[in-house]
Amino acid sequence: MAAYTAFGDFIRGERDRSNLGLREASRALGISPSYLSRLEAGEFRPPSGPVLQRMAQVYGADVRKLLDKAGARQHEMMAADVGVAPALQAFYRLAYDQSPEMQEKMLEGALGALDLSEEERRKLMAQLRAALSRTHGNDLPRRASGDDGLFAFDIAPRFLSLARIRDLAQSVLRKVFGSVIPIPVSVETIIRRFDRNILLIVHDEMQWGRLHDGSPAVLGLSRWSRDGERRELLIHRDLFEADSCASRRRANFTLAHELCHCIEHLPLVQRRHSKAALARKIASVSLSPQLLGQPWFNRKRGPRKLSTREDFREWQANQFAAELLMPASNVASAFAQMAGSLSVVVEDVATINEVADGMARTHFEDEFGKITSLVDRFDVNPQAMAIRLKALGLVSAS
Repeated sequence: MAAYTAFGDFIRGERDRSNLGLREASRALGISPSYLSRLEAGEFRPPSGPVLQRMAQVYGADVRKLLDKAGARQHEMMAADVGVAPALQAFYRLAYDQSPEMQEKMLEGALGALDLSEEERRKLMAQLRAALSRTHGNDLPRRASGDDGLFAFDIAPRFLSLARIRDLAQSVLRKVFGSVIPIPVSVETIIRRFDRNILLIVHDEMQWGRLHDGSPAVLGLSRWSRDGERRELLIHRDLFEADSCASRRRANFTLAHELCHCIEHLPLVQRRHSKAALARKIASVSLSPQLLGQPWFNRKRGPRKLSTREDFREWQANQFAAELLMPASNVASAFAQMAGSLSVVVEDVATINEVADGMARTHFEDEFGKITSLVDRFDVNPQAMAIRLKALGLVSAS
């Protein structure tokens, strides 16, 4: 398929100049966010005249220039698919400490959860078995299609302490919003303003298809474009355009997680290797919670040591997402307002999760006289806020 990135870059610039997010612009244009994002990515040819006319009106653009850009339709290469490697990488952090027999069982269980024909399942399992050739003892090899890209053994992530990750998130927030951070934090605004070479794409055709209930197996993906000139942050349309509050909040966390890969991890490969050779290989995926929650998944209880580079990257991305969406000082201030104290100490350690969850959901009156809760104020799911309260020591055990 041809890609029309010259036109896409132009309309993306006009939308940025109008200070409109994907959702806002698509509503005004009468098209879906996924269609608009893929127009901007150059995946579709320019739209019909009526849509171009609305774009000129909504963006305040010169309609003649818009029509000229649409007529040019510069032919460029489209971003490539990422093959089976990202799926293997996503399972790496779950399976690296399991026996070969358990790894096989996990892969079979994951494929069983997907809505695939028997032939499709058989072919994909054969691909994964080939990629799982055991050449490193109990360690899952990350060599797929001859290259790992982002997860290659010779490309080590930087060591980032929690403090450094917090500083990284704060620097992103300051660059986009200045000294006053609007709560809840709009990740889409951050992606749009932070770096023009990071492109948000809402997609409905992502790796691994769908589960039996129709939900997508892969929620998000970050990768280099084929030409290696920009980073593409993909999110599944079903998640981005969902009406439910829980899905919208999961979408925000997924975007923040993938943004960390785009900012921190993708550039590591470009500094180490030729961008042209690796552009097809470099990607990171976020799997559906339903897929990871299948009964075949038998993880060891208790804390897990971060002993692999891939595992460390995922930890960094999750911590970054929490810092971005729930800045420590803002959460502490809101917690004190809600609880009437700086922290809460739980005597029975067995109930700490329940207490943290209750605190996350508790309603209180904020400084503007509005009745809200921590999850509503920061627009995150209760589980994410409960984990954050414990991580910051606002809810702790005696």
